This record gives sequence, structure tokens and C-alpha cells, in this order.
Amino acid sequence: MKKYIVVIDPGHGGSDPGAVGPTGLKESHIAFKIACMVAEILMRYGIENIFTRVGDTRVSLDERVKIANKSKADFFVSIHINSAGNPLATGTETYAYKQGVEGDRLAHSIQNNLVQAIGLADRGVKYNSLQVVRETKIPTCLVEVGFINNPAEEQLFKNDEFSEKAAIGISKGILEHIGIDYMQKEDKSMDTPQWKKEGIEYLAENKLMSDPEGWIKKIEEPMPVWAIATLFMNLHKDLKGDK
Repeated sequence: MKKYIVVIDPGHGGSDPGAVGPTGLKESHIAFKIACMVAEILMRYGIENIFTRVGDTRVSLDERVKIANKSKADFFVSIHINSAGNPLATGTETYAYKQGVEGDRLAHSIQNNLVQAIGLADRGVKYNSLQVVRETKIPTCLVEVGFINNPAEEQLFKNDEFSEKAAIGISKGILEHIGIDYMQKEDKSMDTPQWKKEGIEYLAENKLMSDPEGWIKKIEEPMPVWAIATLFMNLHKDLKGDK
């Protein structure tokens, strides 16, 4: 099976906040948050992610293009939040360089899934010679999730649940484009491999652990030292019969 690599480009950053909403919400912060959520989803499908910026740092457009062109990645997806002179401007749009190329098909897939996920007006796929879509040598698109200057949409961007929906929509679009079905994290088909659950099931069957389903849900989470110590303490007490 082919190993896919996606360059994720959170717009703006550092001294360049991008667009700023009526209450001061920065495009750069929201774009980065959504980008991180997209990366987390794609990793569940074995898709490698390369970020053009890490944290709140400014990276020039030239450098972003260089990162993409040196990456040997399959796709480049730039994530932005829109702004306009009209405070009532609304909706989602995605940019590609020109019609008929793979970046155009990727843009349509992301646009359709993103609109369905977040429910904003569908402004469609547009074509523009924006530097990051023009100069990258791999299939590229630029997503404008919504309008941060619109007070109602700025409020939506303050909600992590809305950002997560946006990330799911973008991820679905990428996955659809490469022929991978998106599945909810809790779907049976996305279950943890059996070998990872054997230890928990053994301890539960032997009454050395309670709530095995709860532990299985957290199986990939890092465990702090105090939790490990408490687990071993309880196991030791059970073995000694000190309950």
C-alpha cells in the first residue's frame, strides 16, 4: 500500500497574524489549531504530515514553497481563515491554481466535504495564482474555512468543536481524493488491535483490573507515573489479599 505524505500549511504566524476578528481572534491561531487536528486525523490512516511552521512562528511564502518542493510529498494543503471588507461576508471557499489539474480535483474534494462538515455557505472552488498554489510542484490547494471578520463566524471559530468539524471535513476531502474511506474514531473498524488489548482483558478476567472498556478507550494515551504506581499498588494489594 502506498505511503502518503501531506504538507500541511497553517497560514500566517508569528508577527503576521493574518486576518483578525472583531474581538481580536487571530487567523494564524485558528489555522494552526485546525491544521494540528487535521494532522492527528490523517495519522490514524498512516499518512505522514509535514508542517510548514511549528507553533506561532512567521514563515515566508518563499520558504513554505521550498518546504513543499523539497518534501517529496504527495499533496500540499494550505489552511486559512478568510476576511473581507463586508462584515456580513460568509462561507467556505477553496483555491486551486487552474482547472483540470490534480490540485483542482483535490480542492473540489476538500470543498465538498468541508461545507458538509461545518454547514457554512458553499462559495465553491476558485482559481488564483496565489504564490503557494502557483509555485508548488505538487498538487496543491488553499482552503478558506470561513470569514473571521464576520462576528457570527468569529464566534464559531472560538469553539473547539467547530474547529474539529472543519478538520474532519478537510481530512475527509484528502482521504476521499486518495481513495481512503473516512471512519469515525469510535467505529468498530478503527478498533485497537487485539494484541494491544490482551493484557487489559487478562487482568480484567482475573479480577485484577476494573472497567476494562474504559482502559481500552484510553489505551493510546500516555500514562503519568502516579497512575502507573497506583496500578501496581492495587495489583500488589490484590495479590496479597489486602483489599
